[in-house]
Amino acid sequence: MYIDFEKIGNYLGFAKDFFYNLKVKQNLNYIKKNQKIVLQKIKNKNPLNVVFYVYDESKWKSQSVYNYMAEDERFNPKIVVTKNCALMGNHNYQTTGDVKRCYEFFKQKGMNAELGYDIQNDDFMPFEKFTPDLIFYSHPWYVYKTQGPVMCSRFALTYYIPYFIPASVVWFDYDLRFHKYLYKHYVSTDIIRDIYIENIKNSVCKIVTAGHPIFDEYLETSHKEKKYLIYAPHWTVCGDNLRFGTFEWSGKKILEFAKLHTELNWVFRPHPLFYKFILSSGFMQKNEIDNYFEEWRKIGQISEGGDYVDLFKESYGMITDCGSFLTEYFITGNPVIHLISDKLKPNKIVEEIDKTYYNVYNEQELSIQLIDVLLNKNDYKKQERINLLNKLNLLNNCSAKRIIDDILNDIGVCNAKK
Repeated sequence: MYIDFEKIGNYLGFAKDFFYNLKVKQNLNYIKKNQKIVLQKIKNKNPLNVVFYVYDESKWKSQSVYNYMAEDERFNPKIVVTKNCALMGNHNYQTTGDVKRCYEFFKQKGMNAELGYDIQNDDFMPFEKFTPDLIFYSHPWYVYKTQGPVMCSRFALTYYIPYFIPASVVWFDYDLRFHKYLYKHYVSTDIIRDIYIENIKNSVCKIVTAGHPIFDEYLETSHKEKKYLIYAPHWTVCGDNLRFGTFEWSGKKILEFAKLHTELNWVFRPHPLFYKFILSSGFMQKNEIDNYFEEWRKIGQISEGGDYVDLFKESYGMITDCGSFLTEYFITGNPVIHLISDKLKPNKIVEEIDKTYYNVYNEQELSIQLIDVLLNKNDYKKQERINLLNKLNLLNNCSAKRIIDDILNDIGVCNAKK
């Protein structure tokens, strides 16, 4: 029987942490029992029904895993497009229009996609409706309960391929309830795996190093022309907690520099939450941020879609304070001017990668590096990046294949791939 310990605790006035921990323990026991039943049920099943939970196409990073499964008769993969459960007023809040746009993104790619959100009745569909055996999540936040790993553990094994590659050591990257409740969590490197193991407490989740599917899209040798310079600001432009963003001192400066040097062929690639957070936080008024975007349109391009790997391949450099891009863009071997916030607490892998980047902490240092690296093309750390890229071995294995092999090893699906 399920007991809502937190609700009882609040009613009786007990300490919040005490009942929070009881609830977590109850859920972990519940999930552990369910996992044994589900594993037995799907053992040697062929094909396996696979659902990819998605609510934001700009954060879709598992294309190679989907493609691999779509070509394998042992799997029946499907994208289920839903909505996050952030409330109105939260910068993460989504409308039904967001759901429709996300759904169309996958349909236009010719992928097997269904809606997991009832747009007409404005309601979440329980994932049991899709009869999944395996569910892949890419977002740890704002997952509605009937689509989350606790309730879904009754009928499916729950996997996690995060849309981002952790750059910091903040607790909410590593020790959310979501992380504890998964069946398996795939991470990019042993360094990231060790950080999770060190930080996560009371968990049933197995953490496995498998590279990252986004890296698979760089395995093919690219001969694309290097013609774009990317400016990619993070959404955390203000606040005392999570703060990757440096827009307060770098945003206008970079725009001014771009206006003077349009020959650099600029692409403005803001984080998907950038515009919403600028408004909801009161950092800028709507006319101010709209004007900022318009200034970029006049001198370059704005990239806001879900596919950006080709853009990365066709670029020759990036200016950013986005945490995940620090590792993702590293794959290209191109130089990065890293705008560093005084709130950033990098993890070990970002510390290593940062040594091969051009790090700036204020407007004065930014001015120097913009001229030296971009105008004078003085990329004196290039060999250091190449050496570290080889050392980290990020491009020598197909992540999708490692993930598929790990699943098959767990479940023992019969019949060879045809």
